[in-house]
Amino acid sequence: MRKSLLLSCGDISGDLWASQVILLLRERRPGVEVVALGGEESRKAGAHLLVDTVSQSTVGLAEALRAFSFWKKTWREVSAFLRKEKPSVLLAIDNPGFNLRLVRLCARESIPVVYFAPPQVWAWGRWRGKFLARYADHILHLFPWEGKYFAGGRARVSWVGHPLGAWWGKIPQRGPNPQTILFLPGSRRNEVLSFLPVLRGLLSEYGGRFLRYRLVLVAASPSLRPLLETGRTPFPVQVVDRKDLYPLFEDTVLAVSSSGTVTLEVALGGIPQIIVYRTSWGTFLLGCLLFRAPFIGLPNILLGREIAPELVQRRFTPTELFKTMERLLADSSLPGKAKGWAEEIAVQLGDGRTFDHVAEVVSRYLE
Repeated sequence: MRKSLLLSCGDISGDLWASQVILLLRERRPGVEVVALGGEESRKAGAHLLVDTVSQSTVGLAEALRAFSFWKKTWREVSAFLRKEKPSVLLAIDNPGFNLRLVRLCARESIPVVYFAPPQVWAWGRWRGKFLARYADHILHLFPWEGKYFAGGRARVSWVGHPLGAWWGKIPQRGPNPQTILFLPGSRRNEVLSFLPVLRGLLSEYGGRFLRYRLVLVAASPSLRPLLETGRTPFPVQVVDRKDLYPLFEDTVLAVSSSGTVTLEVALGGIPQIIVYRTSWGTFLLGCLLFRAPFIGLPNILLGREIAPELVQRRFTPTELFKTMERLLADSSLPGKAKGWAEEIAVQLGDGRTFDHVAEVVSRYLE
């Protein structure tokens, strides 16, 4: 019987991670068939794309409700596929809003489940840890202290490290005389739409204070670049693609980063940053009720203190952003501190072989 893998992810980071696992699996199991709920990176790695879920990536209650019809249709398609094709194993990557439901369906259909990058139950929704421990077969978590939240069920739990662990030592470090300010508006359309008005306000009111710097806006995916090109202020801001991010690190003096994985990348580059986020008020109020972590930024969460100032919701304004940028740019001690923080964070990212560990676990279900 031909072995097959169903892979499910829902955003740009998950799609990139999925592609690396697919490439390794195709080396170990050349005949394996991979069907994905994913994006372009999964397809290029050799997967058959059942549904493009990455282009529909959303954050927040209101945004999810607007995408409800898409996810309802996707659920019908993947349910029919599961029952008809009976894949050998499901590899779920992050995206708990959809994947938790898929995990339970696979368990009912006796399809093994490997969950990589499980939901951040230490921050909110701890019931999801018990849920996964009950329905998944193997949970592969990113940070060494996460395992305890998934204990007590039938699932095997393993720390495989964070994918960025492989980049520690390869990510360019901030140089001695940096002149670039990076703006990282996020990988989802609604994040970008919340970020751009603040950027325009910042530069229209305070742009003259940044004449000595090169200002760069990074598009997380090609699909977002037109939005950034048309939405930027007339003040000279260069738009670059995600692939150009690391080469910019050596000349970066400060980053303004939308909360997400990119905040870890910036921190590992030894670059001071401001972590920002704004969503709909309904989503924000719901998050206040459920979110348990004291910070939203991963570098702050990992180190247990605010190494990067956070401007969230009503605090994310042009004036507050300018004041915070001005304060950080004037702090001569910050570059040295940021380098030390990078080393502290790297310890929690594992041995750099995250994708090898994931591929090894999934491969066992394809024997």
